[in-house]
Amino acid sequence: MGMLNINDLKAGMVLAQSAVNRHGTVILYEDNILTEKHINYFKTWGITEVDIKDIDCDQVIKQEMETLANDVVESIERELDELFPPFEANPVMEEIYKIVKKASLKQAANQTNGSTDEIEKY
Repeated sequence: MGMLNINDLKAGMVLAQSAVNRHGTVILYEDNILTEKHINYFKTWGITEVDIKDIDCDQVIKQEMETLANDVVESIERELDELFPPFEANPVMEEIYKIVKKASLKQAANQTNGSTDEIEKY
């Protein structure tokens, strides 16, 4: 199980917990299989993340990395290592690092695939 940003959701994923809006209203109950329509409902209702079975943020990053050549991934990691100081025992910096890495990987994947779409906001 893992909390995923709304922009990382894909049809076919399964909710580990019910998705609720900021008022506590259930938008979709746990164990439902997501469709594109569900994901659009989440966006409409202001839900920014949901708990998904059998996947987490680290796995999403790994999947992004698998779509890119090793030298591209290594280049991104070297660049981020220069920008970020060691952040052991600092969960906030670790999370920021993950977000930046994921955005960088997504941008590289878009460039590799010839897409000119803007990177999704986090």
